[in-house]
Amino acid sequence: MTLKPNLALLLAATLVVSCGQPSRRNVVERVGSLETSARQTTVKTVSGPVAGYVDDGVFIYKGIPYAKAERFAPAVDPDPWTDVRPSRAFGPTAPAPARSGWWSDDQAFTMHWDDGFHDEDCLRVNVWTGGINDGKKRPVMVWLHGGGFREGSGQELICYDGTNLARDHGVVVVTLNHRLNVLGFLDLSAFGAKYAHSGNLGMMDIVKALEWVRDNIANFGGDPANVTIFGQSGGGGKVSTLMAMPSAKGLFSKAIVESGSITNLLSPKYSRRIGAATVANLGLTPSRIDDIATVPYDRLLAAYDAAMKTVAEEAREDGAFPANFLDAILFGQVPVVDGEIIPAQPAAAEALALSKDVPVIIGTVFNEFTRDQEDPIFKPLALKQAQDRASAGCAPVYMYQFTWESPVLDGALGSTHCLEIPFVFDNVLLHRTFTGGGDDAVELGHRVSRAWTNFAKTGVPSAEGLPEWEAYPKTLIINIKSELK
Repeated sequence: MTLKPNLALLLAATLVVSCGQPSRRNVVERVGSLETSARQTTVKTVSGPVAGYVDDGVFIYKGIPYAKAERFAPAVDPDPWTDVRPSRAFGPTAPAPARSGWWSDDQAFTMHWDDGFHDEDCLRVNVWTGGINDGKKRPVMVWLHGGGFREGSGQELICYDGTNLARDHGVVVVTLNHRLNVLGFLDLSAFGAKYAHSGNLGMMDIVKALEWVRDNIANFGGDPANVTIFGQSGGGGKVSTLMAMPSAKGLFSKAIVESGSITNLLSPKYSRRIGAATVANLGLTPSRIDDIATVPYDRLLAAYDAAMKTVAEEAREDGAFPANFLDAILFGQVPVVDGEIIPAQPAAAEALALSKDVPVIIGTVFNEFTRDQEDPIFKPLALKQAQDRASAGCAPVYMYQFTWESPVLDGALGSTHCLEIPFVFDNVLLHRTFTGGGDDAVELGHRVSRAWTNFAKTGVPSAEGLPEWEAYPKTLIINIKSELK
């Protein structure tokens, strides 16, 4: 591992302090504006105190446990602690298959992934804030990562860093990890009450994280009554799903869906078939179902993936396989409409009523998964989601399409999937392998991030340099010169 120069100096300084003054504690080590004093950064949570660090005026906390969970069981509160818990490095990420993009030089260079280290004990939150223990009520923005419901983490892209939003925009940023793929969405409900909710554990983890925000964020300088959930791709699908979950009602007041209007969730008919096929692939019987808790993860994932292929063929024979491309590639890897945790499809009247008072930003990027034409995958779903909410008399929907094109790799990326994220986080320079980091792009990032954070503050997206953003059916075309259409 290559250390950044300032980190190397910091480690050297720490060693000098620890060797020269072994009895001294709570020392402030400085390299530039970095401060790591436990005394200065300690915050009390309901589970115990945590200490982070201060970077250029922003208090940062990483890897805080918000829950714990046994395999295929709902998450519960973490074990409490009494000593100050160091929380300066990202915690474990959810187990996931190897990312195919690592074998593509262009993708690995532009995306700059950090997949961290995997462990099933992965329920962690990360926090960026401009102040702690100060009684201020900053708007809170909780980011839900992409990767479908299969992979990803709250740290996977460098542009998820919340420093600029916290320092320059006055919001508290939270990112999180939750269970994914077979550990988060394998429906074993046919095997007894113990597994009744196993098909939705990943979404239940997110609700648990939002409850952690409700119970703890005030000490991090945030307002638990003003929480915006936002996410991209699979993260947008999670936002869409949370709006249909009774257990999430009241835990957020605004929502942003970026290229993730995933509203066709799995029915129990097929989720249970996948569960049964997975168990059969493992050579287990109903009487030995509890042995699934000790199956190595890689073997478990392989059995799950094979089961999904089998059941997809059955759905085709039944005429029930989704015609929509996105729903088709996600078949079997989405939450389950089980009648309890998720009572109805997100587009159903019952689900829309749950989030009727929640204003929403919904949008897409112009060349998602296609370079030579406007994105045909996400845009129709985004428009349908907006229309469904408008028809149901919900709070305003603000539509956008991001059309700015990256100059990286001689412009080969175009306006590609994920490209708006560095702009949303005001991290155009930080993620310049993706954006190029040019002056115009940086300025556009200031505008987009201001619109997103003003939405978190007031429920209306607005920013100097952007047209007045009218609600759907108008759409804001976001580029160097943005326009409302």
